[in-house]
Amino acid sequence: MTDSAPPSPFQALSLDFPPAERMGAQVEYYHSPHQRLYGLNVHFVGAEPAHETMDRVLRECATLAAAHKSDFNIVVDAYLLAHADSELDERKTLSPYGRDFFLCFDAHRRQIGVRRNGRKQFEDAWPVTDVDVAGAGEAAEEPVYPLDDDAGMDDEVDDATDTMRAMVKEWIWYGYDAPEDIDRWIDENAAAGDDFDVVWVKAFATALLAKKRAAEATWPKETDCDRLDRAFDSLNAQGICALQCAGNTMSDGFESVSDVINADDVPEGRYTGFCFFHSQDLDRALYGEGLMLAFGYLDSQDAADFIAVGRKVCEVLQQHGLQTEWDGSDNSRINLPAVRWQRRTPH
Repeated sequence: MTDSAPPSPFQALSLDFPPAERMGAQVEYYHSPHQRLYGLNVHFVGAEPAHETMDRVLRECATLAAAHKSDFNIVVDAYLLAHADSELDERKTLSPYGRDFFLCFDAHRRQIGVRRNGRKQFEDAWPVTDVDVAGAGEAAEEPVYPLDDDAGMDDEVDDATDTMRAMVKEWIWYGYDAPEDIDRWIDENAAAGDDFDVVWVKAFATALLAKKRAAEATWPKETDCDRLDRAFDSLNAQGICALQCAGNTMSDGFESVSDVINADDVPEGRYTGFCFFHSQDLDRALYGEGLMLAFGYLDSQDAADFIAVGRKVCEVLQQHGLQTEWDGSDNSRINLPAVRWQRRTPH
């Protein structure tokens, strides 16, 4: 064992950003291969710029980054340093669009805009910048992704109804839930006091489910989701607790694993390792960005044990016809880069 720090999961890149440099700002530009995105951190120095100035600089820098590499999404963050020689850990986070919003470049739409955390749509309150000239080649025809598809019911609705619309999209396109369950959950949310238009939401759910059923008829008889089901069944049989859609975050996933392995009907030692993905991973899969899997070894912090689980997970996935990407380390996740999320709704 050595005391050297583990390698960073980020790859620093060298690129000039004149709009920031003219203001004396410092820029970090990096690639995060395991998250399939690029990051752009703009550190303003001294006094905080006016919102209009900050927005312009961030968008211009994002456009330059997109021109350099436009096949992955780019997330843009802004910070403030007291002095040019200040340490980065002394920086202050700036939120020019509000605490829950961020600027990004969408590689599929070839546009720069502001999004709310956890959302894939751009916010109407801020203009969207088209950057079709960025990068090499012509812009591809904009695809329609399931979580963006409103099944022809793209009415302007209130915030509560829009939140339920987003939830219904997930329930339907994730593919785990039967229509009667979705209908019951809509009623339960309404009974809990969520002030949304129940009639409109139920009509939307009906229209979207019909559209998905039509899409299902064009899918191959065996989909990647079927292969994933069989792979996870095999992993569970081999002592690796494999869970699908395990909550909404990594913490939820770890808690779900703990609940399963510590259940009263599970014998001690039944599982030696685990793997899972959560709903945010599913969102990325539905946007064609691959499916990320977390994994680990139970009752050990030894990197070699974690790596052994990762190898087993990759081996089983590949045996069932699923392509994997993984750097072989214990601190990175496994990606299924080519997975197509096509899970048929239960009848």
